[in-house]
Amino acid sequence: MESWIKFVIKYRKAVMFLSVLVTLGLMTQLRELKIVLDTDDVLPQNHPYVATNNLIEKVFGNKYSAIIGITAKNGTVYDEKILGKVKRITDKITEAPGVVKNNINSLASRKTKAITGNEEGMIVQQIMESEPKSPEDVEKIKEAVATNPVFNDLLVSADQKTTSIVAEFTKIPGGYTPINDYINNIIAPEKDGTVDFATGGIVVFLANLEMFSSRMGLFFLIALVIIGIIHYEAFRTVQALILPLVTAILAVIWALGVLALLGQSMDVFNASTPIMILAIAAGHAVQILKRYYEEFAKLKTNNPNMSPKEMNEEAVRIALSKVGNVMVAACTVAALGFLSLVIFDIKSIRTFGLFSAAGVAAALVLELTFIPALRCILPPPGKKEFEREKQHTVWDSLIEKLFYLVSHKRKQIYAVASLLVVGLSLGGYFLVVNNSGKENFSKNVQFRLDDDKLNERMAGTNILQFVIDAGDVDGIKNPEVLKGMEKIQEFLKKDEIVGKTVSFVDFMKQMNKSMHADDPAMYRVPESSDLVAQYLFLYSSSGEPGDFDNFVDNDYQKALISVFMKKDDSTLVDALAKKTLAYAKEVLPSTVKVDIGGGTASGVAQNEIIVREKILNILQIMGAVFLVSSIVFRSFAAGIFILIPLIAAVFVNFGIMGLTGIPLMISTALVSAMAVGIGADYGIYMSYRMKEELKNYDDENVAIEKSFKSAGKAAIFVSTAVAGGFGVLMFSFGFTMHIWMGFLIALAMLVSSFSALTVFPALILSLRPKYIFDSKKGK
Repeated sequence: MESWIKFVIKYRKAVMFLSVLVTLGLMTQLRELKIVLDTDDVLPQNHPYVATNNLIEKVFGNKYSAIIGITAKNGTVYDEKILGKVKRITDKITEAPGVVKNNINSLASRKTKAITGNEEGMIVQQIMESEPKSPEDVEKIKEAVATNPVFNDLLVSADQKTTSIVAEFTKIPGGYTPINDYINNIIAPEKDGTVDFATGGIVVFLANLEMFSSRMGLFFLIALVIIGIIHYEAFRTVQALILPLVTAILAVIWALGVLALLGQSMDVFNASTPIMILAIAAGHAVQILKRYYEEFAKLKTNNPNMSPKEMNEEAVRIALSKVGNVMVAACTVAALGFLSLVIFDIKSIRTFGLFSAAGVAAALVLELTFIPALRCILPPPGKKEFEREKQHTVWDSLIEKLFYLVSHKRKQIYAVASLLVVGLSLGGYFLVVNNSGKENFSKNVQFRLDDDKLNERMAGTNILQFVIDAGDVDGIKNPEVLKGMEKIQEFLKKDEIVGKTVSFVDFMKQMNKSMHADDPAMYRVPESSDLVAQYLFLYSSSGEPGDFDNFVDNDYQKALISVFMKKDDSTLVDALAKKTLAYAKEVLPSTVKVDIGGGTASGVAQNEIIVREKILNILQIMGAVFLVSSIVFRSFAAGIFILIPLIAAVFVNFGIMGLTGIPLMISTALVSAMAVGIGADYGIYMSYRMKEELKNYDDENVAIEKSFKSAGKAAIFVSTAVAGGFGVLMFSFGFTMHIWMGFLIALAMLVSSFSALTVFPALILSLRPKYIFDSKKGK
């Protein structure tokens, strides 16, 4: 390390030039970096539910839906003007970007047909081919809907006050905001005070995710200012304000550039990562800066005849030689911890791990090259700056109190810490795993208000689907299979969260009824496969080939049962899916296979993966911390001691989540990785400094006090800056994803840093591990 530092100081201009060159090169890659919101990235692709989802999209074309609800403020939707709105919006939505034209369902869509009958046979007619011009036209539409039960609550509410338009979309390069904007634009001209509009569905949800996540640029700037203010308050110097932020900003640029070079993309779940890299990089810069000021003060006192330039360079050399190795160890621990996330089956989490590790590595490289080179070129601290840095502040008072507690009140520390950690950890009993996408938004956000309206008025905006695979071509036409599907639908309807079920069976029952002169008693499954085939043939003479594409494949081997639910709570959905799957085995022929999919099933898949892999991930990161710490300090005891503040932070975080009702989901699951990855630094820096000071002083109390006033004080600066930087996310009003993240990370930083400055040194002094005390002076 010493030789490297001398090289950097000697060739500082060349080092700075190369650093700037690398920065410019990586900045050119930023134009290749894409921010992509792809639901596939947040789903475990190997999970059977997700595999079924992919099959549904491929075979039936169902995935990204948008729902427009139109509610009459007076009377019912069976009004010429209101139905005219339905027709115009339906026509316009066929031109929306990414729309699947054959998968539009409304009273005015081509595939929405009434199936009726008379003495001559089946009659198939589009319900609304054009805008109604008279009360008679409206009455015909009303009668057509009434005679076809499949449309009840799906297209028209039970009280006839609300109708819906449902459209399916494919992925488009511009994300989901353009689709949502298009929908709002075609609705706008129809707002005349006679109706209430509400929009929902996965497209609207994703568009809102994009919109709220776009705030991150503003929060990044605010975090930058807050971290800078905290550093200025801590050191009282302009350079202390600027230099850590230079490291932090360059580290973010480098990490983003590396991500682009690797062909990776960002998403809304990684949008907060630049703030984390900003905080980590600034934190390591503070550790070196604190040591620089200490060494500069010693040189100024002990070598008054040394020139300011020589004093500056020597302070840089000593500071980096003392802190460089520990920074390498701390950054290695953090980077390995984050890299361990690449084994996750969820791409978004893998990207987070890679991005974070790149940021930590960038911060390390910059602190070993660009920053010391720049520090040597900059003028040394002036007299006023030097005196301001030495002033006694609130930070010094806090450190003195913490040192006093560790020196004289260790038993009290153990008692209070145990009580707090164990007590708060018990809240983990109430922790729930729930990947409800809508929980990412506050209840008063317009998207949530609209979604509540749609769920109250219609069948439900949350869809669970069962794929029925008969195993053979035309197997779905088998009455035994159809009757089994009918029983499954009846079973599902008994659940309180289910608003409606729809399948190919509903249309076959309607056809059977129509072929018996619309006798209500004949609304049942046809008695033979031949009858099913005949009805389909008769239907095709008036209907269109794609009318049932959403419900059955072309070979009549696979069919869908779509379940519309009022809630997307993944725990409730999981219970419903599993009990229905068990029931399906009882009522379907043994040769029939049933698979679960649909949008809400994705949340269930995320639950299972997060519970299993989150525990594995925490153990992995802690394993990395233990291994690297043990190697660096050549002691397994060191690895165990350094883990203590991290374990406390993780347990307290999960306990607080349980007590406050914050669910464990993708966004909150990342917090433990961040907490462990960042929090290990405090124990590592404190261990190094205690070990070093014990070499220099016979008086143990003096050595430990010196450690507190240097590495301990820096740890307070860093944790406060990280907490402050992330804390700004708590002001992301309406977006609970950011609010929870900001709160939990700030909490984790404060718990881990205060544990590292109380419980950790108290245990060190009580148990006196060899890796610290073997180097004690005079031993």
